[in-house]
Amino acid sequence: MSVILLFSSITYAGTNENLHPIGGDIVVGLLKTEEEIYPCEVGLSQNIYEMFNNWGVKTVLIDYNKIISLKKIQAESLNLVKQDKILARKLTLDKIKVEVAQFIKEHKINRILIPGNYYNLHSEPFPPTPYHQLVTEAIVKIMDDNPAIHLLGICGGLQGIMKAKGIEVVSVANLVNDEEKQRSHLKSAPNSQQEGVPLQQIKVVPNSRLAEVTAKFLPPDENGWFSTYFPNAHSGAVINTPENRRKLELLGYKVAAFSSDGVIEAIEDKHGNIYFQSHPEALVVKSDKNLYLLNHKACQISTLVAIAIINDFLYRA
Repeated sequence: MSVILLFSSITYAGTNENLHPIGGDIVVGLLKTEEEIYPCEVGLSQNIYEMFNNWGVKTVLIDYNKIISLKKIQAESLNLVKQDKILARKLTLDKIKVEVAQFIKEHKINRILIPGNYYNLHSEPFPPTPYHQLVTEAIVKIMDDNPAIHLLGICGGLQGIMKAKGIEVVSVANLVNDEEKQRSHLKSAPNSQQEGVPLQQIKVVPNSRLAEVTAKFLPPDENGWFSTYFPNAHSGAVINTPENRRKLELLGYKVAAFSSDGVIEAIEDKHGNIYFQSHPEALVVKSDKNLYLLNHKACQISTLVAIAIINDFLYRA
């Protein structure tokens, strides 16, 4: 039985809100590839795909290596603007957006999940990073035009979405001087979905949408903050500077969670979408085991919070 159905009657921390039942015309587009390019990439995404299918949620693969004809589009764009590379890139993005939008329309996709990956936006990328990022940028533009499409970005997904908006992404080493704290952000690598991986605490900002979701299963501290625990495996992060924070706010974003060392762990937009640097989905994939770890209450509750996050992505109005 689906974990959401199994725990749909659970209430926690004094809340009367229940998890949403399965159903409805939900179609999730999952950005992944059929050919493994990065370590564990296909397996991790496949687990998410199977999780949604087990819940009765239709899931469509958006293969970033196949959905666009990048070389053809680039050649056509450059030819049209007579070797002006800046204008050619803009025209390329516009053409890619048309192709991706057509795919989304044809498959009636109304939810898009951009999961984690193993390339870095803050350092020299591995191929075929251009395909992944260009499709991500197209998705962000499409969602801007149609906010009825829900978007969930996780780890590299968050970074790609932010990069598409001109938000700076840097190495964690540039944000945290202590090597042990730097390693804490990679403690769940290389496989965040592996059983028994260590979790990292994240602190949820009061009055955020993420706080509303978290409050279903956790009480706040005396200052209104919530603490939960998710797998974490990233070497890059959105830089937490006043300038970058102002840029986020001007674009309609709000920081929703931090790690204990001040690294941004979640960002939400004005449409209710929440993007995570950590991996709540990893707890949901293996939730049947996590929810029965009788000696690990924090993991149990964090798993319920993670289920509520995925449920919110799927079913909020």
